[in-house]
Amino acid sequence: MLEQLVIENFAIIDQVDISFDDQLTVLTGETGAGKSIIIDALAMLAGGRASTEMIRKGADKAVLQAVFSLEDADEELLSEFEKAGVDVSEGQVVIYREFNLKGRSVSRMNGVIVPLKTLATLGAQLVEIQGQHDTSLLLNPDSHLSLLDDFADEELKAAKDKYASLFEEYRALALKLNQVKNQAQDLNQRLDLLTFQAEELKTANLQPGEEDELMAERSKLANHKKIADALDSAQQALNPGLDGGAIDLLAAANASLQTAAGYDSEYENVAKAISEAYYAAQDAGRDLDESVANLSFDEEALVKIDDRLQVIHSLKRKYGETVDDILAFQEKVEKDLSDLDGGALDIDALTEQKDALKVKITAAAEELSLKRRQVAAKLEAAVNQELGDLLMPEARFEVSFEPIEGFLASGSDRVSFLVQTNKGEGMKPLEKAASGGEASRLMLALKTVFIAQQGLPTVVFDEIDTGVSGRVGSAIAQKMRTISEKTQVLAITHLPQVAAAADHHFLIHKEAVGDRTVTHVEDLAEDKRDEAVAMMLSGDAISEAALANARDLRKTAGK
Repeated sequence: MLEQLVIENFAIIDQVDISFDDQLTVLTGETGAGKSIIIDALAMLAGGRASTEMIRKGADKAVLQAVFSLEDADEELLSEFEKAGVDVSEGQVVIYREFNLKGRSVSRMNGVIVPLKTLATLGAQLVEIQGQHDTSLLLNPDSHLSLLDDFADEELKAAKDKYASLFEEYRALALKLNQVKNQAQDLNQRLDLLTFQAEELKTANLQPGEEDELMAERSKLANHKKIADALDSAQQALNPGLDGGAIDLLAAANASLQTAAGYDSEYENVAKAISEAYYAAQDAGRDLDESVANLSFDEEALVKIDDRLQVIHSLKRKYGETVDDILAFQEKVEKDLSDLDGGALDIDALTEQKDALKVKITAAAEELSLKRRQVAAKLEAAVNQELGDLLMPEARFEVSFEPIEGFLASGSDRVSFLVQTNKGEGMKPLEKAASGGEASRLMLALKTVFIAQQGLPTVVFDEIDTGVSGRVGSAIAQKMRTISEKTQVLAITHLPQVAAAADHHFLIHKEAVGDRTVTHVEDLAEDKRDEAVAMMLSGDAISEAALANARDLRKTAGK
C-alpha cells in the first residue's frame, strides 16, 4: 500500500509530504485547491507521462517520491521487481521521479534507475487510479472483452492459453500458405533455375581431383614432340652399338676395372660401383627402348581434354572457384530442389495442414467461448448484487455475446456490456443507457468486483461520485468502505457522505503567499473532521444544523 507521498515544485504545489494509512482515506477541499494535482503526481510515479508544463513556475525541476509497502505483496509481484533488478528484500519500494525544464526525466526504484516502461508496468500493479472520466473504458465496447477476461477463473485462463497457442500456430501457417501462393510464380522460376542447374551439373558429372588429372594429361600431349626428341637423344646416348654410347663406355670401364681389381683388391669397390652402373644403364636402355616404341601422339585425346577443361572452366565461372566448390554447390542445389519439388513448400500439403488445424482452433474457440459465458454469468451475478447495494435495484447488468466469422487473437467472440437501468426499459448498450451518476455507480460496481479479483494494493477514486447525492452518496460511501476492507482506498470527493465514512481525512486548501499560491495538505485530527464534513454540507459558514448533520453522518457511518 501507499505509505508516503512527497511532491516538490509540481503545478501549484510548492512542497507537500503526506503519510497515508490503510483502509479509506479521503481528500477534500475547494475546487482548484490541488486535490487532483496530488493524484496526477501519484499517476506519474506509477509511470504516467511527464510534462514540463507541470513544473512549478520559477523552479528548474519537479521531484516526486512515493513509498509503497510490499509486506502483503504476492510472490508474482515481488518476482517482477527482481526481474527489473530492484531489491525489495526490505519489504518496501521507494519510487523517485524527477523531470526538468529541458525535458530530461529520470525514474528510480529503490535507487535503481529504471526505464519508464518498467515503471509503468510495475506501477500498474501497485496502484490503480480511477477518475470520473475513466468510465470511458467501461463505456467502450472494444474494452468489454478484456474486462470480462480480467474476471477469469482458472478454467477460462487455461482455455485462453490453449486457444492463443493454436491461434499463433494457425496464423503462422496461414501466413506461410499465403506467401507460397503469392510467390508461386517466383517459386516456379526458382524451380526452373534449380532444375536447369541440377541437370547441367549432373550432365557434367564432375569428379574430385579431375581437373588436376586432366591438366597433367594435357601437359603430356601438348609437349609430345619435346618428349619424343628428349627420349631419342637419351636413347642415342645410352644404346650400345652406337659410337661412344654410354652403355659401351660403361662396359669398357667395367672390364678395365675388373682387370685392375683382379690384381689389387683396393679397386674392388669402384669396380663394383661401375658394374652396378653398367647393368642399371642396360635396364634403363631397355625401358627407354620400350617407351620410344610405345610413344604416340593422340590429337583427338588432346581435343577431348581441352573440351572437358572448357566445361569445367565454364562451370567454375557460374558456381565456384574450384571443382570442390562446384560439387558443394551441386549438393545444395539438389537439396533445395528436393525441398521445392518434394513438398516442403507444397501448397496442397500446407492447405491440408491448415484445414486440420482449423478444426482444432474451431474447437478451442468454442471451448473458450463456453468458458467465457460461464464466467460472464458469474460476473453478471456479482455486478447485479453490487448495483443493488448502490441503490439500483431495478438495474440489470448483462454480458452479450456475438459470434464472429474467422479467428482473432482474442477468440471468436464479440462481447459487449448491456444494462437496463430502470424496469421495463429493455437492455441497451452500456454507453447509451447510463447517465453520469449511473455510469459512476456502474463503474464502482464493476471495480468492486474486479478489485476483489485482482487484489490491487492501492486504488484511487478521483471524483467518481460526481453527479450523485443523498442516499446514493451514502451507498457509494459504504461501497468504498467495503472495498477498503481488503484494499487501501484513496478518494477525492465532494460528497459529505463519503468524507464521513472515511478512516482518514486530508483537507486540501490553498492560500496566497506574496505573489504566489501555495497548496497545503492538512491531516485532520478527530475534532476537526466534523467541521470539514459540515463545511461540505453548508459551505464556509458552518451552521449548528450542518455541524449536527455532520456528526450524525459520521455516527451513522460508524466514525
